[in-house]
Amino acid sequence: DFSIPVLAVSGVIATSALINLVVSLGRPASARIDDREAAIFLVFDTLQLTVLLYLTGGNINPFSLLLLAPVAIGATILSLRSTLALSLLTIVCFCVLGVWCQPLPWRGHAPDLPETYLVGEWAGLVLTTLLITLYAWRLAEEARQMNDALAAAQAALAREQRVSALGALAAAAAHELGSPLSTIAVIAKEMEREVELDDPLREDVELLAAESERCRAIL
Repeated sequence: DFSIPVLAVSGVIATSALINLVVSLGRPASARIDDREAAIFLVFDTLQLTVLLYLTGGNINPFSLLLLAPVAIGATILSLRSTLALSLLTIVCFCVLGVWCQPLPWRGHAPDLPETYLVGEWAGLVLTTLLITLYAWRLAEEARQMNDALAAAQAALAREQRVSALGALAAAAAHELGSPLSTIAVIAKEMEREVELDDPLREDVELLAAESERCRAIL
């Protein structure tokens, strides 16, 4: 039986539902959004909540804490610039709701809260916004840096494994080819001793011995 502007509140909720449907149907489910698009969606959530709170009591509405949700989400996925912009928007919304809002829905007479309490509540919401922004963004940034470092370490390890495998392959190839090359070199030396200096095959035998030595040096 609370007295609230049902049509206005329902209109805000219907607008949100319509936008969600348009966005969901207008792009594939596997599509990823960039920093700018994510910031726009979170800004819309913040403004929607602000309008709903404006219609239902402002900062003294118990659900005013929901305005901290987009900030917490944005601090973990957005860039620092977008995170600060979203936090500033949230603080501005708290300031607006602290000055302009419809009466809090209540049975009977709404409570007349002292100004000191209202200012303290506003200060608490603003400080909590800043704390969530800085703390959550710092944790998320450290996690991103840790992931980047882990990816770099994994890439370096994979590269070292490939180099090690290549070295083992080269060593095995050298070992397998070394034995027949040694046999060829021994036979070539024996042929050099047996072939006379004026023999037509002398030049070919010397070339064979020189090439076998070259192959061993390459291995």
